[in-house]
Amino acid sequence: MHLMDDNSVTEMPDWDPETPVAVLTQTTLSVGDTASAIDAIKEQFPNSQIRNDICYATTNRQDAVSKMASLVDLALVIGAQNSSNCNRLLELAKSLGVHAYLINGPGELRPEWVVDVKVVGIASGASTPEILVEEVIRALKPEKVTLLEGVEENITFTMPRELQ
Repeated sequence: MHLMDDNSVTEMPDWDPETPVAVLTQTTLSVGDTASAIDAIKEQFPNSQIRNDICYATTNRQDAVSKMASLVDLALVIGAQNSSNCNRLLELAKSLGVHAYLINGPGELRPEWVVDVKVVGIASGASTPEILVEEVIRALKPEKVTLLEGVEENITFTMPRELQ
């Protein structure tokens, strides 16, 4: 199966619709892209078994960017250029009509980005250190910082007994 830039599926296997199909996803890709692929599979293989494990942090951050987009003039995504998660956040913000940039810290801020900008939204990748977010906020010198309500990420993982 292949996805195009507009999330449409271009190819599916030429299998009998009754073929048993199991689909496992574990990704930091776009929630929308993954949903499009799953919908196409379900349509061609109605009895398929789907297990969709999109990273909870990815889902939460994409939801936050979607909510934030209508409230801001500029979106800054803080994280690494090679982060799939950060790039999906950047693409999402831009697709919602917001000027957006992916930066790895305050040293990459450009003064021309904030000319005539009243509200800047900040999102970060799942593995972006909080200190980078704080440093970008300090560099912007905002009059006010407002936190967008969202899902609290308090998931913990325990070590397997044999490793403790």
